[in-house]
Amino acid sequence: MGAQSDKRRGPAWVKVLLAVSLGLNLAVAGVVAGFVLRGGPQDARRANMGYATPYVLALPRELRREVFGKVRRDGTVPDRSARRANYSAMINALSATPFDANAVQIVLDRQSDGASRAQAAGQTAWLEVVTGFDDAERANYVTRMKEEMSRKGPRRKGGSADK
Repeated sequence: MGAQSDKRRGPAWVKVLLAVSLGLNLAVAGVVAGFVLRGGPQDARRANMGYATPYVLALPRELRREVFGKVRRDGTVPDRSARRANYSAMINALSATPFDANAVQIVLDRQSDGASRAQAAGQTAWLEVVTGFDDAERANYVTRMKEEMSRKGPRRKGGSADK
């Protein structure tokens, strides 16, 4: 009986093919999950930056990093763990029975306050950078800002702000 069950098994190459297929499926699932968890494509994030988008994107890459670094180091801006805690608090508040609109409002107020502090820190850091420009640098910057504001499609790597 053991000999008959051995004959029913498929060739070894089928097992290898199935393993490779499973690996590729898992890789695709991982890419999709990473894409979703990251919040979509980078160009979609650009639209979420708000009013400061052309101001920041018109800066050369090293100055953008400087501005974002100053914001991250600002002690008044909520860090990633604080933002995650607020999202968890919102999920808990929305899941509560009976529903408590005041609990939801408290989380919204905390998130709004954090966003305001991040915006204020960003504006301060940006103004420090722009204040350091001479007249020619500021004129170049204005030109890049106008380009960013008129751009309709996705930003191409190596664009004017990266020069």
